[in-house]
Amino acid sequence: MLLQIKKFSEKLLLPLGKKLVKIPANYITLFGLITAIITFFGFIFHFLIIIIIFLFVTEFFDQLDGVVARLQGPTVLGGFLDSTLDRIGDFFLFLGVILGGYTTLEIGLIGLIGAFLTSYTRAKIETLGVDNLYGVGIIERTDRIPILFIGAIFQIWFPTAIWWTMIILAIGTNITALQRIIYAIRKFSSNSKKET
Repeated sequence: MLLQIKKFSEKLLLPLGKKLVKIPANYITLFGLITAIITFFGFIFHFLIIIIIFLFVTEFFDQLDGVVARLQGPTVLGGFLDSTLDRIGDFFLFLGVILGGYTTLEIGLIGLIGAFLTSYTRAKIETLGVDNLYGVGIIERTDRIPILFIGAIFQIWFPTAIWWTMIILAIGTNITALQRIIYAIRKFSSNSKKET
């Protein structure tokens, strides 16, 4: 929502997606996880150029797999793998930031919890009957990696840039989770009133 990456990515990536439509979207999702793990090692060993490049590539694959999946026709397995591998990728990214010393353990864990709650609340609400939760919350999953990417670029000039980025993510993701909880309460409360 904050950067509205998803809003523009399909238009930009659609021509490439059409050329790659014969490649299973699940492979692209897997490539995204692999690049997230490479980024993890970039954080651990303080290779800032690796961090910047592979954060960009991770986000690229994250957007591309959705475009290709929509062209191929979404599958239940694809949806499961996309959601699950994205969470594993998030874990590696946040863990890398923590173990690399770019943030404190407390801030990193708060950010990680917020990131997981953001994704969990969306998945749970959508399984309970809401078609699409996109746009509910200030920092969605598609915003997190670009925000971290921007922070990594500023880290070139400002040695605390990633630290401040993690503060933003820790606050923003948990606010997003809270926004979605409030949304669910209002949505499902009104539905139950209609049923009675």
